[in-house]
Amino acid sequence: MEKLIDVVVVTYNRLPLLKECLLSLLNQRDNLSGIFVVDNHSTDGTTAYLSSINDSLVKATTLSDNIGGAAGFEYGVNQAMVEGTGRYIWIMDDDTIPNIGASSALLKTAKQLNDTFGFLCSNVRWTDGHATNIAQVSKDWPEKISFGLVGTVSATFVSILVPKENINRLGLPLGKMQIWGDDTEYTTRLSSFEASFFVSDSIAVHKTGYNLMQDSLKTIQADRIWRFKSMYRNLIYIKRHYASKRGVLKLVFENIVTGIGALAAKDHRLNRFGAAFFGTWNGFFFNPDVHFPDEVSLEKSKNEERSKKILNG
Repeated sequence: MEKLIDVVVVTYNRLPLLKECLLSLLNQRDNLSGIFVVDNHSTDGTTAYLSSINDSLVKATTLSDNIGGAAGFEYGVNQAMVEGTGRYIWIMDDDTIPNIGASSALLKTAKQLNDTFGFLCSNVRWTDGHATNIAQVSKDWPEKISFGLVGTVSATFVSILVPKENINRLGLPLGKMQIWGDDTEYTTRLSSFEASFFVSDSIAVHKTGYNLMQDSLKTIQADRIWRFKSMYRNLIYIKRHYASKRGVLKLVFENIVTGIGALAAKDHRLNRFGAAFFGTWNGFFFNPDVHFPDEVSLEKSKNEERSKKILNG
């Protein structure tokens, strides 16, 4: 059986969940050509655990510093592009637990679509079975519907499948986005290039500590407020690049209203408002470069492949 998928998992100090994630992936090994794990300098025993894995499918890298989730995905996708042998890259967080048939459902859909899609995303559920990390449905999804699939314009890095050809054309995720919004930007970039779809039969459980769909700037834990600041900056960047000026202004208004509403929170009111205000402001001056897979390594691989073909006649 041809192994078509290179998986990219970014992890940081969530060893029990990482073990569960990898076990789920290894149970689908017939579809996988490699599992690239990027350890963001964990301090909970993750490094030792990854070093102890005796399975050639798992290719782990421990970074010398915690470079953040977005940069971790940029690093991991680049590594999988350069070193992996599959046709697709399957991106997920370390707290993503894909069901046993998740990869097969994605591959089935990819085949039905003849690889003509930007990305495919799974049906993500929280631990209580309710939907979470819900993909944004395309406004023209009735025209884009195919094989019973629903068109989407963006999703999160909780189980998305991307053809490597698209990554070569459009580049890697934006590592400078730090956290929250990097997945929205990347999937929007992909869906702007080619119609993308939600695959209901590909189910993954997001074992985060709380359902992100139920949280807000007003209620988020205090130590996570800074994430909203990054998110508001990133969303303004996304609107600037993929929406109209009217869309940008609408988002600015919504962000400020949200910030004002957060002044009624139980604690850290000014910090919450500041996250919305300064995050939005920073978004107008945020212009990170899009990087592409390591061209030197890719060219070396191509040359080696060409040499093999010549030697083999």
